[in-house]
Amino acid sequence: MPGSSCVLAALVLIEQDQKFLLVRESKEGCRGKWFFPGGRSAPDESILQTAVREVREETGVLAELTGLLYIDQLTGSASVGGANRLRFVFTGKAIGGALKQAEDEHSICAGWFSGEEIECLELRSPFVRKIIGIHRENPPPLPMAMVHFLTPEDLLLEQP
Repeated sequence: MPGSSCVLAALVLIEQDQKFLLVRESKEGCRGKWFFPGGRSAPDESILQTAVREVREETGVLAELTGLLYIDQLTGSASVGGANRLRFVFTGKAIGGALKQAEDEHSICAGWFSGEEIECLELRSPFVRKIIGIHRENPPPLPMAMVHFLTPEDLLLEQP
């Protein structure tokens, strides 16, 4: 549809020592609730860059993406503001950084939680439990080597 827009968003599921990395939201509407680190892509940013940046900003943890676990789409008619949204959920591993403990514009804090501890948290959405279930019960995610985003050079090679 002409003039329609599509928001790209990335979330990252990081499990370490049987605990999952979550952030406590700072934005209005879900303030104080727990969710996966993630957010919307900035202009001219790949979804992979978005995922890594959002983990760093919201948790203080440096992440390396390890796979693509899940994709969902929200159509404009169902979303707030009428934009379409594509949301990518990646798996990742912590490779450095320090866990964030001070509130800023990105989040209140971050923490590592076991599945049992997550059951006691006030979550932003049941989506957290859904994604952890998918992670535990399904085949491994699509390896990052199979996730490719076209560069301008790639597009030139596809021209007839």
